[in-house]
Amino acid sequence: MTTVRRRTLTALFASAGVLLGTAACTSSSGSLPGSGTLSYDRVRSTAEQLRQNQGGQDVCPFGLDLGKALTAAGIPGTATPDTADGRAVDGDTGSGAPPQPWPSGFTHPPEMPSVPARPPHASVSCAWRVDGTPVRAELVATTQRGVAVNLMLPAIQRAAGAGVDQLQQIATDQPAAGQTELVPGTGGAALARVAIKGDGDLILLVSQDRTGAELDRALAGEPLRRAAEALAGQLR
Repeated sequence: MTTVRRRTLTALFASAGVLLGTAACTSSSGSLPGSGTLSYDRVRSTAEQLRQNQGGQDVCPFGLDLGKALTAAGIPGTATPDTADGRAVDGDTGSGAPPQPWPSGFTHPPEMPSVPARPPHASVSCAWRVDGTPVRAELVATTQRGVAVNLMLPAIQRAAGAGVDQLQQIATDQPAAGQTELVPGTGGAALARVAIKGDGDLILLVSQDRTGAELDRALAGEPLRRAAEALAGQLR
């Protein structure tokens, strides 16, 4: 089996594990960010509005303010909207997908005859620069409890440069509602699971957007985790 196919299979198994409810709860925070005030329907309607707003906007929705989060986390620096890609704030939605056959030639668990279905989901992303360092917050909401991390695995892989083993660890050792954790790897990404209003699941990914560049250590590791925790607490 080629390296690419092996990695794809591992990612699929990780995803399936999340969809089957695999989760472990370890974190440094016991509070419930957002207090369950943000619903899936509100995230989706906001994402749809952002998609239709061709002119874009600079203010991140849901009360997310990176400048205030940096201050709360004790991190120096000034945060400004990053419009380098044309839009500092963007949204996307997905209608979900039914169960899919496993890729040809892959061995799958007997109890899992197909790749699990993907539920409807919506995402909102906000980009800033902190004294030149690009920072991105990505919020993903879905209608099914406990699967938002699964839907974010590609984004997590890009943000953290995570390898196969790290993706597996992320898939099986997730934050519970009210918890914020660093993504294994460079320390350049952090995940917060936020208490959601009603049914569904809500995850916030905060990362340095420095593909191919060296991390700003002032915004990595524990400082980044604290900033992510502060951002999660702002959601309303």
